[in-house]
Amino acid sequence: DSYDSGFSYEYSAGFGVASFIVLALGGLILLVLLAAISSAYISGILDIANGVPVTAGSFFKPRLIGPVIIATVLVGVATAIGNALCYLPGLIVSIFAFFTTVALLDRNLSAIDAIKASIDITKNNFVQVLITWLLFAVVIFVGSLLCGIGIIVAAPVAILFEVYAFRRLTGGQVAPL
Repeated sequence: DSYDSGFSYEYSAGFGVASFIVLALGGLILLVLLAAISSAYISGILDIANGVPVTAGSFFKPRLIGPVIIATVLVGVATAIGNALCYLPGLIVSIFAFFTTVALLDRNLSAIDAIKASIDITKNNFVQVLITWLLFAVVIFVGSLLCGIGIIVAAPVAILFEVYAFRRLTGGQVAPL
């Protein structure tokens, strides 16, 4: 920009190598934190489904963080590739991989085996999984509409529903309330 007094200045901003390194490290740290949080939370919900008495601390004990990270990355990459291929393939991947983390934590599976288990469950029960996936998405969407505060209630309800559906579709135990 320049002014009538002859003074001028110019500013240029760009991403350097350090910026990309910071972004990559931040993304990696965020991935690990989210894997630990989801691992701990879903493990607590699985304890509820098992009929094990739970406390607030039950939702802060992460398990199998490494496999959860690997499964999350694999499903995320597959979904991103699917979304790049006209969006519909990404939706299909997300439906077929819907139970990946729950299967991984419930059955102590590897990331690949959990993805395979989720695909098998979906292939054998496609209509029920599609309805479950849609209801999960609606609950999360409605919770998000309420200025983000509603998600505090919606997310736990949606995950409880996901674990319940997983157990019912696989013949697993669901503790009576």
